[in-house]
Amino acid sequence: MQRLMSKYGAVVLTAMITLFGWTALANAGNALLSWNPNTEADLAGYKIYYGPSPGSYGAPIDVGNQTSYTITGLGTQTYYFAVTAYNTAGGESDFSNEVLKSFADTTPPVLSGITAANITSSSAVLSWTSNETATTQVDYGITTAYGASSSLNSTLTTSHGQTLTNLSPSTIYHYRVRSRDAAGNVGISGDNTFTTAAAPDTTPPAISGISTTNVSTTGATISWTTNETSDTQIQYGVTIGYGSATVQNTALTPSHSQSITGLTPSTIYHFRVLSRDAAGNLATSGDNTFTTTALPDTTAPVVSGIVASNMTATSAVITWSTNEAASSQVNYGTTSTYGSASPVDTTLVTSHSRTLTNLIASTTYHYRVVSKDAAGNSTNSADKTFTTSGTPDTTPPLISGSAAGNITATGATISWNTDEAATSQVEYGPTSSYGSLSPLNTTLLTNHSQALTNLNSATTYHYRILSKDGVGNTSVSGDGTFTTQQISSQPPDTTGPALSAIDTRDMTPVSVIITWGSDEPATSEVEFGPTSAYGNSSGMNATLLNSHAQTLTTLQSGTLYHYRVKSADAAGNLTVSEDHTLTTPSVTDTVPPADIQNFTAVGSTGQITLNWTNPPDADFVGVRILFRTDHFPTDLNDGEVLGDFSGSPNTTMSVIQAGLQNNITYYYSASSYDGQGNYQHTAQTSATPLGLSQQRGVTAGQSTSEGSGGGCAMIVPTSGQTAGPGGSADFIAILVAIVFGILRKGLKTSSKQYRSNH
Repeated sequence: MQRLMSKYGAVVLTAMITLFGWTALANAGNALLSWNPNTEADLAGYKIYYGPSPGSYGAPIDVGNQTSYTITGLGTQTYYFAVTAYNTAGGESDFSNEVLKSFADTTPPVLSGITAANITSSSAVLSWTSNETATTQVDYGITTAYGASSSLNSTLTTSHGQTLTNLSPSTIYHYRVRSRDAAGNVGISGDNTFTTAAAPDTTPPAISGISTTNVSTTGATISWTTNETSDTQIQYGVTIGYGSATVQNTALTPSHSQSITGLTPSTIYHFRVLSRDAAGNLATSGDNTFTTTALPDTTAPVVSGIVASNMTATSAVITWSTNEAASSQVNYGTTSTYGSASPVDTTLVTSHSRTLTNLIASTTYHYRVVSKDAAGNSTNSADKTFTTSGTPDTTPPLISGSAAGNITATGATISWNTDEAATSQVEYGPTSSYGSLSPLNTTLLTNHSQALTNLNSATTYHYRILSKDGVGNTSVSGDGTFTTQQISSQPPDTTGPALSAIDTRDMTPVSVIITWGSDEPATSEVEFGPTSAYGNSSGMNATLLNSHAQTLTTLQSGTLYHYRVKSADAAGNLTVSEDHTLTTPSVTDTVPPADIQNFTAVGSTGQITLNWTNPPDADFVGVRILFRTDHFPTDLNDGEVLGDFSGSPNTTMSVIQAGLQNNITYYYSASSYDGQGNYQHTAQTSATPLGLSQQRGVTAGQSTSEGSGGGCAMIVPTSGQTAGPGGSADFIAILVAIVFGILRKGLKTSSKQYRSNH
């Protein structure tokens, strides 16, 4: 700076600096400068210079013609001051002597904008600002005592940020921020808090309570619960490969339910449930199964193998089979209207037996069997008959083959046979006075077995067998003995026999032999039936064997059967095989219907009337009648065919053969037949037309019948005719002869074709 004070001496500057208190601006200070006045007459005023270093000043402050001045708003640092004088001509003196003053900083930084951000389960970022540059640090902890501090960042800045790490999940943290300025003044915030996030969820939901409801022919509802909210889906299929899935329901819930549709009736379905939580953790259940219901059953049972047996003077046993499990009842009486019925056995079985009692000796009874399946479909068989015997049954069953087997320290099995179906019971005890009875098995059997339990070890037991037949005749066997085993110090045998080589042999349409082996001697039994519920048993053979064979009888031809084998060792350990199946071969019907009844012939002028009653067989189709004039036709190829006459079972029929020669005997044979071409050829009758007639031949005419069946009447006109050449009688006779010839040729051709086809 140029100085123009040649006529003035230098200003002698004195300074008294007074630091005033804070102004409105934080850290601001004041300096009061004073100096000695100059004496020049043209003195105009003074200028003050100051700056942060010696001899380095900023723009001056023109204070006018006064010798003291207060500079305000100075910061907390050292300042250097000098003064110049200037005259009215603009000249300015040199700088005065330089004085300095330092202002001490005692004000801490002001902290603001404190935030916690980017909070995770183990960290958080804390940010704030200060009104002056300062250091950065955070005190933090789970209480207001804090207890931990972040590393000090000594860099002076006004924008602060620090990351806290190694925090605990789901925890409330208290914190305060602190910043120290260059003068060492520390600003500390008040208490603040933040909460860390929960730890990352890596645990899938726990699935429980899986249930299947609303199972139908084509669908089912699957329900389950989870221990946390999650989505809902089901995988399903006919194998554990599944192959199908429901639409995923993404709504998060602890209670789940989905319906599966479009399924197949009577089918086992595998399924598993899936639930995924909000964190994406997937839980999958184990395999489960359900079976869809069958379509409504509208088919009645098929009845076969109806047999009346064990006839006495007052009773009979009716047995039959059905192709599905069904109830058992018999309608019976002395006519085909019946009038009596056995009690209904509601047990659903495929092998049926009902005993009819209180019958009359030497009486023919009509009967039919009635079976109703689980769906209520009922079948009535065709009418059948049996005749009671003339003498009441007073003969008790014959007991044979009695044996004690499967003997252990505490038990034994008594087995025997009877020559007729009878009950089963064993009387036993340590002496021949016995004293104990096994439970009575009232089922009428021919192969018997009773297990005796709770016996004393190493003890000789006496026993005798009691069996009562269907009419109450009781047999008591002679005395038998067995000795129970000594209790062994060895551990008891708790392992069942191992079964192997389960197979079938000697299969017929109605029977089969089931064979298998066991690794130790064991009993033999087979359970069988049209489903895996079985329902029938071969009866147990108590003889302990390694090679087993059981015969199943009263089977139905062309039918699928389920079966499983059972064997128990001497210790009573039972092994049951898995399910097996077999199909009996079909059998061709070779049995003809019964013969027609009441086959009679009545002759009148030029014609014979034939009458008969069709047999009661359900498969009856019709009757073929042949005739000759020299002897009875002996088979279907012997004689002329009068015709085939269809009708219903048990229907009375009538046929007229007209245009015959009087005084000639006609011999007739009738054969009833079924739809399989089986003929019954035994019914015969004969008759002789009476009177004189010129008519010859047989003419087909109008059909008549008695009852619901139909018949064929063979007629020709015989009245109002006069014999003679060229007369109408001759014309009719010629016409009848022509028609008769045509009919005979047609009937012969039909008979030959039928024989060639059968």
